[in-house]
Amino acid sequence: MKRLSLSFQFKILGMKKITPEEAKELNQNFVKTRTKAIDEAIGKKDAISSWFSLEDLKEYIAYVEIEGKAKGITVDGLRIYFGAYAKNDNNPNKSNLSTVFFVPTEAKKNTLESNGVNALAKSSNVESIDCLL
Repeated sequence: MKRLSLSFQFKILGMKKITPEEAKELNQNFVKTRTKAIDEAIGKKDAISSWFSLEDLKEYIAYVEIEGKAKGITVDGLRIYFGAYAKNDNNPNKSNLSTVFFVPTEAKKNTLESNGVNALAKSSNVESIDCLL
């Protein structure tokens, strides 16, 4: 088995990680407190998770870094938003279902965001780089 470099190991140790048990508890809290209302509102069972391949995530991060550099933007992270497909979506399997998408961010400038969504965030959304769905 390949051993990770010491500096990489320290980076991993500094990340905010949770155990699989903690993850299950968070998901069950979501299911218990939200899914019934959402399912009733849309008239069917809603999605409770999303999946992205490691390859897709790596490719998207590389894309964001390249686009950011080309546009003079220092991308500092990815914000995950909740979304919902339109009721009349072209794919009936996704119609009205919840989803998530990634938006690249940059260090916040000295301006207030007009919609207030990111007023307390440390980073601002980058609107000139495509998002990942």
